[in-house]
Amino acid sequence: MPKSLSSALGLALLLCGACTSPDSKQPAQEPAATTPAAAAAPVSELQAQLADPQVGDVYVVRFQPRDAPQEHYFFYHLYRVGPDSAYLHPARKEASTADADLSQPDFQASDKTIIYTRAELAELQQQQPGDVLKTQLVGVRRKK
Repeated sequence: MPKSLSSALGLALLLCGACTSPDSKQPAQEPAATTPAAAAAPVSELQAQLADPQVGDVYVVRFQPRDAPQEHYFFYHLYRVGPDSAYLHPARKEASTADADLSQPDFQASDKTIIYTRAELAELQQQQPGDVLKTQLVGVRRKK
């Protein structure tokens, strides 16, 4: 299986698993000033943000649930950057909009860790063949 397809399918499986995982409530954090992601950031801006990842970035991934007419969004909180990798904590739940309030408990980082190479993150900007959820990285929310 091509690596990009396996990455997309892995992300899709994680999305499905996170949607069904039990809620673990944590106290709400102070809202951070963020740049809201539009439905899809301009490719050049998104590429620039992926080329220079910063701890605290939140990656916005759009996907189409199988039984829903509307697209949904999932958030991945970047907590560590390596020379060629990014360590992410997914949010606990999906959102119906890309600009959901990340201070809400459901959209804060879970304790799960996902590691992507920078090349794999760049591939997520495009929908991958065979990805039934049409998963696509569409933006980065970065603290000012």
